[in-house]
Amino acid sequence: MIPIIVILILFPISTFLHEMGHYITARMTGIKASEIRMGLGPVIMKIHRPSLHIEVGLFFFLGAYTISRGSDQTGDFQRLLISLNGPLVNLVLALYAYLILNTLQGDLSEALVSLFAFINIWIAIGNLIPFQIKGKKSDGWIVFESLWKVIKRKTAH
Repeated sequence: MIPIIVILILFPISTFLHEMGHYITARMTGIKASEIRMGLGPVIMKIHRPSLHIEVGLFFFLGAYTISRGSDQTGDFQRLLISLNGPLVNLVLALYAYLILNTLQGDLSEALVSLFAFINIWIAIGNLIPFQIKGKKSDGWIVFESLWKVIKRKTAH
């Protein structure tokens, strides 16, 4: 029962909130439109709004990504913020879950909230590791790359 809840509910919720962290920050930095894609496989659900398109694949629990239209025209500091705020959302969720743990009693609720905290820490750390696969960059890679450019520009003056 718990593994099903973790795979089908907790991971997708944490992943979606992570992607919303990217989206909200992108909007705050002036990007007009973004797309969030959850999962793999055939699209089973679409939500289209002027500033946000969401597509959910059949295997919605297998990762996600956000594409912000026009992010190539943003500055390095804005890209750093956009990339950093997905993992930061997960860290805040983990902290919130940890604080809730002190008020809970009962094996199932404690276990689920503990798992929710762990999942969010896992997603945050995993996304902050700088790596690049087939040209796709992790949040950590973009944060590192953007921070390096900002530092180089500041020291050049």
